[in-house]
Amino acid sequence: MRKKIVSYLVVGLFLLSGLTAIVGIGQEAGSDEEIMNFSFTEPTMTTTTANKETYVEITVDGAEAKLYHAGKPILPMYATTLTLPFGSTIVDVECTPGTINTETLSHKIIPAPQPVIPDITDDAIVYDMDGAIYGSDALYPSDWVSYRTGGGLDENSEHVTFFVLQVYPVRYSPATNTISYAETLEVTVTYNEPEDNPFPLYGAYDLVVIAPSKFMGTLDKLVAHKDDYGVPTVTKTVESIDQEYQGIGVDLPERIKYFIKDAMEDWDIKYVLLVGGMKSLLWGEPRDDRNQGTASWYVPVRYTNLRDSGSVYDPGFISDLYYADIYDGEGNFSTWDSNGDGIFAKWDQYVGKDVIDFYPDVAVGRLACRNKIEVSIMVNKIINYEKSAAGASWYDTIVYIAGDSHDDAGTNYLEGELVCEKIDAEYMDEFTAVKLYGSNKDTDPSKTPELENILREISAGGGHLFLDGHANPASWTTHYPGEFDSWASGIDVGDFWKLRNGGELPVCNVEGCHNSQFNITLFRTLSDKDNSKKTWCYGMPVPECWSWWLTRKIGGGSISTVGNTALGYGTVGEHGDLDGDGINEPDCLEALGGYWFIQWYKTFDEGVDGLGDVWVGAQNKYLDTFPGMDDQIDAKTVEQITLLGDPSLKIGGYSSAGLKARMDQAAGVVAAPGDVVEFSAYALDGQEPYIYEWDFDNDGITDATGETASWSWDVLGLYWVTLTVTDDEGGSDSFETIVAIQPHASTPTRPTGPTRIQPKEDHSFTTSISSTEWDHIYYRFDWGDGTVSDWSEDATATHSYNERGFYKIAAQAMFIKEDTKSTADTNEETVDYSEWSEPLSISVPRSRVLTLPLLQQLFERFPNAFPLLRHLLGF
Repeated sequence: MRKKIVSYLVVGLFLLSGLTAIVGIGQEAGSDEEIMNFSFTEPTMTTTTANKETYVEITVDGAEAKLYHAGKPILPMYATTLTLPFGSTIVDVECTPGTINTETLSHKIIPAPQPVIPDITDDAIVYDMDGAIYGSDALYPSDWVSYRTGGGLDENSEHVTFFVLQVYPVRYSPATNTISYAETLEVTVTYNEPEDNPFPLYGAYDLVVIAPSKFMGTLDKLVAHKDDYGVPTVTKTVESIDQEYQGIGVDLPERIKYFIKDAMEDWDIKYVLLVGGMKSLLWGEPRDDRNQGTASWYVPVRYTNLRDSGSVYDPGFISDLYYADIYDGEGNFSTWDSNGDGIFAKWDQYVGKDVIDFYPDVAVGRLACRNKIEVSIMVNKIINYEKSAAGASWYDTIVYIAGDSHDDAGTNYLEGELVCEKIDAEYMDEFTAVKLYGSNKDTDPSKTPELENILREISAGGGHLFLDGHANPASWTTHYPGEFDSWASGIDVGDFWKLRNGGELPVCNVEGCHNSQFNITLFRTLSDKDNSKKTWCYGMPVPECWSWWLTRKIGGGSISTVGNTALGYGTVGEHGDLDGDGINEPDCLEALGGYWFIQWYKTFDEGVDGLGDVWVGAQNKYLDTFPGMDDQIDAKTVEQITLLGDPSLKIGGYSSAGLKARMDQAAGVVAAPGDVVEFSAYALDGQEPYIYEWDFDNDGITDATGETASWSWDVLGLYWVTLTVTDDEGGSDSFETIVAIQPHASTPTRPTGPTRIQPKEDHSFTTSISSTEWDHIYYRFDWGDGTVSDWSEDATATHSYNERGFYKIAAQAMFIKEDTKSTADTNEETVDYSEWSEPLSISVPRSRVLTLPLLQQLFERFPNAFPLLRHLLGF
């Protein structure tokens, strides 16, 4: 037996003998031991008031972290993580406390507040006491220590077993209102190492791309690019997995997971790229049953069955972590159905839960593409980003967008801004920061989270983008400080067409609800005004979610987006050093969503530059502090945060020597048939003069020369444009981009209707579109009074105004094409939005209170007063 003794010094070093088992499994020959010694100060009690009740808060030096679960007593805690060989099994965990002291308290220990659900609740801090805990005289927690294990990747991307230990120097008996505390504890961990390691000594591939056969040809350029840049890549079709793994796994998602396991053990795969979302922009069932979405999907999804407590909840949600969590803490296949009842990732407060590992064993990302054009857009963006981002001045900028997320009376923190400031000061200080904050409202309105500011700063280009606030699948926004009854304008999916950042693409993170809920379709959201289908769009027609739309946008947007597939949760108030890092900060920085995204930037700051590796690091750091199986909302947080992007992407791109060809249209161009598209090129690091040659029809023949060139296409579809640059020494380099030719999205005509109307009377207004290229055209009207009509195929809508004044009415169109064919490619469906029309100006005067005969008499008697009366009466 090998022994390792680790002492945790707070007051002094000590060793103890005589162990009290908390897990009595028995010790085996050849086992290894870790002995850990802890010492703590006596508890310090302070009183505090919450919801007009007086409570006690307890602190202990040496246990700065907090046991923090909603409705349960907040108690001091120390947490540490041991890294053991992959597949190690825990034989025994034993704990011996020193002298145990007891003390009666003057008030109940304060419970942890309920997590705040952004966008849904009134944001008030709720301190509900868990009756099962506070009504019992049993000690909470039930033991002096607890632990969890998980199989995952360490900071060197090596497979290990994590042993997460939590130590509780204070335990509480609520019914008797007494605490028991120990100033010293010794913990002995006995474990067995595995006999072998399932992973090959030398790997054949780093990246596996899983996609439907329909997309494979479109992915060839990406595979060749990855191979050229030292990321050996292999592809696998969903259809072949389904066929080869028949009889293995209960459904297609589980068969795909078994294939990933085999790819790791045969090829030592480090990254998995899933290419495919739902099959249609317009319709489809997001779920076949409670566990999976398969029939309407190119690459299936696993749904959890975690049901939040309370009246607002997700009935399960997408979790691509399922495909990343391959092994449990002992190296076994992680099924996510630990009790074998056929219900995956179940966690219901009334019917139990599945035990899940949560630690990623491989970095997984998804391109949620719904057609070949989206695949081509992403292939083009990934290749050109990795080729051109390194050394570019635009990459050195980070844009923060945030405000006052929650009404935390008593502390009044600007939660979103605090998270941004923590990230900026500690982890991203080498980047030039642009801060669009709600707190700038009075001092600098050009630096607030309003649409025009957001469009301007993203369009200026940047390496990173972080938004912290409130959201749904269609939009993101936040509050100005203290203004919780109103919103900043934020940015909606309908505004993305205005982004003009070209190939200067940020890595985007977004904190908010459902931004990354990539299972929505246009007609399903349009018909879900009451949210009974849990699309969370409340009748707004949205073909694809905010995060994916921003990522797959042609001509700009982001290179990737990390966000929530479900309700995101925040923490409010101040209840001590929740994460136990020795720095007491506002709780929004130390738990739930805010903490997870801080860990993302912390991992990046540690020098990790693989996009999926950063995602893995953030998950690990979160789980080391908040083990997922200890709290339902911690579990939900790590399950739902999804990477929409290439996990093998090198953040900041690859540096390269020699001649480099570049063009300003690196992220692609969208145009209508017959439009003349202008291109501009430049070269770097070669010998002037340069020769620029353009191939616009992919036939290998030069169609134009020069630094600038133009071309037009008459047929709908997708086209690759190739630029070749040759320098004076004969060196040559090529650069490609795509052009998507789509139907013209014409702007509606200025609305027609009465220009002088009476208040509280309905009046009709009409617009029109000249285009006949679309299968469906929907319209909506902005009435100029802060309201917008529902989308409708009727180009006429009615509205009434309650207040006198002057208003401008504008119309917008949404275009849908169900079956677009072209010689270049196939795009089954297209959804586009027009610009807003020119406005119609109207006036709403005061209601007339004088009768016509009386007015006539006045005018006859006082003819010179008519202009004044007309002005006063609003005629």
